[in-house]
Amino acid sequence: MLVYANRFEFEPEEGVEQLIKIIASWTGRKARGYVDPARLIRGISSLTIKEFAISSWSTIGADEQATFPFLFSFRLVHQDEIIKGRQWITEVGVRQDEYGGVVDCSVLLKTDEVSAKVTAPIKVTRPKLVAELVEKCRPINGTPGLFIKNLTEETADAFLQEIEKTSRKNAIILISSKEGVFFTDPEILRRQVLGLAQVVVIPSHVDTFKLEEIVGRRFTAFAGATKVIFPGRTTTHGVFCETAIFMPDNFPEKSREAITIESEILAAITHRSNVPLSRKHVSIEAVRFEVLRSKLGHAAAQAKSTDSSEEIKYFADLLDEADRELDAKGQEIEILNQQLEEMESESRKSQATIDALKHQISGRQSNEFDEDELGEVFFDIRNTLSALKAGCAKLEDALRLVSVLYSDRLVVLDTAFSSAAESDKAGFNHTSKAYELLTRLVTAYWQSMADGQGDQQAKNVFGSSFTANEAGMSNEGKKRRIFNYRGHDILMERHLKHGVKNSLAETLRVHFDWVAKDNKIVIGHCGKHLDF
Repeated sequence: MLVYANRFEFEPEEGVEQLIKIIASWTGRKARGYVDPARLIRGISSLTIKEFAISSWSTIGADEQATFPFLFSFRLVHQDEIIKGRQWITEVGVRQDEYGGVVDCSVLLKTDEVSAKVTAPIKVTRPKLVAELVEKCRPINGTPGLFIKNLTEETADAFLQEIEKTSRKNAIILISSKEGVFFTDPEILRRQVLGLAQVVVIPSHVDTFKLEEIVGRRFTAFAGATKVIFPGRTTTHGVFCETAIFMPDNFPEKSREAITIESEILAAITHRSNVPLSRKHVSIEAVRFEVLRSKLGHAAAQAKSTDSSEEIKYFADLLDEADRELDAKGQEIEILNQQLEEMESESRKSQATIDALKHQISGRQSNEFDEDELGEVFFDIRNTLSALKAGCAKLEDALRLVSVLYSDRLVVLDTAFSSAAESDKAGFNHTSKAYELLTRLVTAYWQSMADGQGDQQAKNVFGSSFTANEAGMSNEGKKRRIFNYRGHDILMERHLKHGVKNSLAETLRVHFDWVAKDNKIVIGHCGKHLDF
């Protein structure tokens, strides 16, 4: 399994030899032995130090002088310290096109399992070797993650421009705080994603609501959350950027073996970047291919340069032909890789268009695209309405439909969609009633609240299906009714109700609150009865 792939461009003071020395030193410490950098750069077919298998290849010729382009590849294989049947493989590839030029360096981390029985989860990380190379070999300007940036009201416009750049190839990680506390150390995270992503911190004193007004809710983080903003995809509607959010509450454990928020963020990024970066990796097989080509060319030239028999010249011609064939195959592979990248680019553009339309139809960003561009996706609305009429609609679909049709009046939190899906799995069979209550909520009830009439009119709208507050709740009961909206925890005692059984299939509770400053209703829960 490919766990981690990265690629850097270095300008080391001592040239390629400096990288090889660092690799040799790191390997020696890891294997608790000595690895000779001079031997490593010439090539080691096989070396074992305390169950650590080391090998390397390079294009250094018989005269031990580097030829250009110079290629070098290194591999270290060792067993997992805890998981039996799992090996870890670290590879480093180096390429330098001319003497004194920029050094291209790629690093891969892989696992190899003996069988499908080895199922222990992998904690995604990057080799410590990466930090040493970056620290000592001078990465070029523009390498993402060299330092942490701050997002403030003054830098918000530049931040938004950076997000929407079509040339952006790396993710942006946005870290927020809660009550002045960051739940992931920005510096630790920066070191983990160095070369793959830019880390941006929202200082605790910054007004995140003003930031939201400038860059939009999708590109802002609240309440200690960390958000990953992936490179944009160009669509017919503009640039669409996918995002992923990581909440600190999902990572309570702090043990060495526990999956950390830093590991999960790195996993989300490498899931997208590993394959394209690995294609540019200088592997041992690629170096051996170039060494073979060089030997064939040298043998052919030597045979032709001497007075030899016709038979030797015949074999020299065969060597020439073999060299040309290898060169042609190498060019063919390069062309196929380019075609594959182009096809993947087209696929990403198509997927971006689909994602952008889905994003709008979900009701979470109703003004990103022009309304007339949504005709092709209105069939989802039609299907839900037809299912409601036939009595076979799901609760989640009804909730999503209302959020779309009344996105200017209603915000449905992810927790509400999740609770609705949970009820659907249990066979919830009162969706029509739920849709009726939700529709009244965003029409008559919303209007009365917008007119300043308050909850006194709610009974006229819902009758006995509405409760404004709940008495006798325990602290745990209150916690179950607290939901986060735009960085603020809201206790949602107001709720709509249907049914009294302790059953996900028969009972409905819709917990919500009225946010006067936004003139909107916010739903935090839509599903089972919440314990007191």
